[in-house]
Amino acid sequence: MTRKTDSKTVLFASASALAIGLFGQSAWAQDADVPESTRTLATVTVTTQKTEQSIQDVPIAVSAFDEDAINRLQLTGGADLVKAVPNVSFTKGNFTGSNFKIRGIGNDAVAQSSDAGVGIHQNDVPLGANFLYEQEYFDIERVEVLRGPQGTLYGRNSTGGVVNIITRKPVFGEFQADAALTYGNYNTLKGQGMVNVPVGEKVALRVAGAITTRDGYTDNTVTGNDVNGRELWSVRATLGFEPTDNFRGWLSYEHFDEDDDRIRAGKQLCKKDPTKTSFAGIPITGLDTLVTSLGCQNAPLSDSYDRVNSAGTLGGGLGIIAGLLNGDAFNTPLDPNLRNIESALDPVYKAQQDLYTLKLELDIGNSLKLTSLTSRNETDQVSVDDYNKIAPTIAFNTTAGPFFLAPGAEAVYDLLFPGGVVSDPQLGVSNLFRTFDVSGGATETTTQEFRLQSSYDGPFNFNLGMIYVDGEAIDPQDNQAGYYVLSNSLSALTQLNNALGGAVFGGLTPLDESNPDDDGNVLNSLEGFGRNYFRSLSPYRLKSKAFFGEGYYDITDELKFTLGLRYTNDEKEQDVVPSALFTPVAALPEAGVPIGLLTADFQETTGRIGLDWSPTLAATDDTLVYAFYSKGYKGGGINPPQPAGANLFPQTFDPEFIDAFELGTKNTFANNTQSLNVTGFYYDYQGYQITQIVNRTSANFNVDAKISGLEVEYLWTPADNWLLTANLGLLNSELQGTTGIDVLDRTNGDPNFVTIKNASSYSNCVVSAQGYATVLGAIQGGALANGSTRGLCAGAFAGSEAAFGLGNVTYVDGDGVTQTIGALTPFDGISKDLDGNSLPGAPEMTLNLAAEYTFNSVNNSAWDMTVRGDFYYQADSYSRVFNTQRDELDSWTNLNLSLVLANEESGWGVEAFAKNITDEEVITGAYLTDDSSGLFTNIFLTEPALYGITVRKSW
Repeated sequence: MTRKTDSKTVLFASASALAIGLFGQSAWAQDADVPESTRTLATVTVTTQKTEQSIQDVPIAVSAFDEDAINRLQLTGGADLVKAVPNVSFTKGNFTGSNFKIRGIGNDAVAQSSDAGVGIHQNDVPLGANFLYEQEYFDIERVEVLRGPQGTLYGRNSTGGVVNIITRKPVFGEFQADAALTYGNYNTLKGQGMVNVPVGEKVALRVAGAITTRDGYTDNTVTGNDVNGRELWSVRATLGFEPTDNFRGWLSYEHFDEDDDRIRAGKQLCKKDPTKTSFAGIPITGLDTLVTSLGCQNAPLSDSYDRVNSAGTLGGGLGIIAGLLNGDAFNTPLDPNLRNIESALDPVYKAQQDLYTLKLELDIGNSLKLTSLTSRNETDQVSVDDYNKIAPTIAFNTTAGPFFLAPGAEAVYDLLFPGGVVSDPQLGVSNLFRTFDVSGGATETTTQEFRLQSSYDGPFNFNLGMIYVDGEAIDPQDNQAGYYVLSNSLSALTQLNNALGGAVFGGLTPLDESNPDDDGNVLNSLEGFGRNYFRSLSPYRLKSKAFFGEGYYDITDELKFTLGLRYTNDEKEQDVVPSALFTPVAALPEAGVPIGLLTADFQETTGRIGLDWSPTLAATDDTLVYAFYSKGYKGGGINPPQPAGANLFPQTFDPEFIDAFELGTKNTFANNTQSLNVTGFYYDYQGYQITQIVNRTSANFNVDAKISGLEVEYLWTPADNWLLTANLGLLNSELQGTTGIDVLDRTNGDPNFVTIKNASSYSNCVVSAQGYATVLGAIQGGALANGSTRGLCAGAFAGSEAAFGLGNVTYVDGDGVTQTIGALTPFDGISKDLDGNSLPGAPEMTLNLAAEYTFNSVNNSAWDMTVRGDFYYQADSYSRVFNTQRDELDSWTNLNLSLVLANEESGWGVEAFAKNITDEEVITGAYLTDDSSGLFTNIFLTEPALYGITVRKSW
């Protein structure tokens, strides 16, 4: 991507919710003076500004959900917040992360050093590595979602917003306990429980846990097993203490564990790009056909139900010259069922987290409070997936194929691969093309935060803080760390090279043979330093410190002025560890060993300023109007490593900056039976970070955008025991001054140019159609050898145009500038003008409608029955900034229903629930892979229809 201020074009392939936590009869505020009706809305207390306030008094767009709301809205985990908060989107990522977006802002960069666009916090602790997607809520006091840039109230800054998960704390002097058991379809079994034990009057221990097991809802048609199931559990122990009236605190330990067959990426979609046999009427034969297919071509996802042409991929193409294949290994139609995959091995997913938190509070006099918040977060995860999730239909050749790289040495092929069987030390023994990838690694982060808050009776108060973050991720000695692509065709070519004395790669390339077996367990056969697979390693360290705070001045009883400032210093460093794939020992003596160090330091001052006004109006019971300007910042970072000696993209990427303007109002009226909250916002966004796979590595670039939108949240109790809600989000995002080369359309539709494959790296390049046709004609006429087009992308004929009677050709780039280049000179492609295109994952509209009715004292019993329905709609969006038909993600809807029976006297409750009751198959994200993978697309889906029954008991 390129911002037009730079002459170089590079590649890149509110209003607040009220009382939602208090639905049902228990939600209505009781008023003895109004016996004829209990119709009022109760407000939720939040700590958004680090002090307890009604959510309606906070001049920030924030939504909050207590544990009752989490259950009623069926918010199982972080992904479900999409259906309850306006202008939020969510999708799983291609690797081991996810992307939670607020107002179109999230984390579209892929790098170990990239920061979160939306900060994920637990009990105010920033979690750089987290399991928002994987872990399920349990024993939660509240979840707060703040929309807009944050930095003057939270220790770690963010540009999109914050999700703060607040767990329940010990209660002094009272024994409490609760338990819940759920059974549902897909053999789902969930259990949650809590016990609160007082130890005297000043100490209490609270222990909570949760477990989920579920069969998979994806079918692996090769192994015959259900996959994408769940086996996860969590436990949390919190010790609370208050030895004196002015000193209190709590110490918490939480462990999360998952070990199952969760798939990291969903089904692979592709519109097959066939191997060409002619161009401009000129025949293409032999070796020249091998660079004609790009794997997949540009097409809408709805028209992409083919298998990738493996001849256009690194593994498949090298398998051809290794003699294993003669062409495409996938030649049958794709199974159109999005929940069916084809994998030689079932997926493996393992994740762990240990989170330690200590919070101490000291009251200094009557008006000051000093808070210390200390945390240690340790995570570890690894995922093994089939890279293509499609089974080959063509077996390996029993004898060397026609394109074998070493004619006359066919006996070596027969010796290494008897009957066409390849013995891969990681992927096992097979005569079929196999490719898998592994993504994983461990992180360790320590944070220390201090805050000093005032509560003076006068007009001025303040909230000051500082934080220090020390984190590291990815240990090269950890064999599960980093990102691997393993293929038996790559191992076979490595074996051939060594058997031929290093003739293929210019030296010996040892395989990883630490534990070769055929047990289907990739991880126990992976040392990490072999030259027969691709491995990207980014050992990363972060040291960050920040000073932040806000001052508040009451100009009048109704008008308050707020000024917030923040200074951030981020120091990032990353070891340079080149990929060792096919690299001879002489060129890289030790694989997996750092050969250099990259650093990136960022220092920025940001803040916010604004007014909030609480007028007394005849038309409302309470009104708050606020207007703020915020300057947000998100640090830049360091791109992942490149192959040894390569310089395909910049080593670093720039920070993000946002100028945010927000105007909002929060209102309750009609005797506190209705609330209407409205927020409008405008963002001037500079340097939003976008990723593109380049040569099997994620490279990150920056683009500019303008974002504006409106959020409306309305609640109404039209009659006793009724609650109606409506949340509307409107969003418009437009790229500014940006051009980029679309790797799916490198010629930008210009018929005077053609895209072909680099026969060495399997990346793609563009040459003039005239030059390509001329070389093909020379081959047919005998002037050039068959296979000569394989050198075009490497520049074999660049500068030799005159010898072929050719000259220069021209094209117009995305900036409208005419460019001139030699007819036989390869280049990356023709850039497109992206001005006005939408940001990825930024739907123009989200809508939530809900209705709930409570039947009190059913049949004159102690049981109340609540019936609830939730409808959600999300408009079309795009998965990439190019906004092509392939990038479009269709609009979708979701309908949830529930029926709850509750007996407050006995503490018993029963709930029947159904999520996604119409069983919609929704593609929430689409990840385009790189040239060497064939430009296929991995899609990510919502869950299918889930239903079941939950029984609860509290003591």
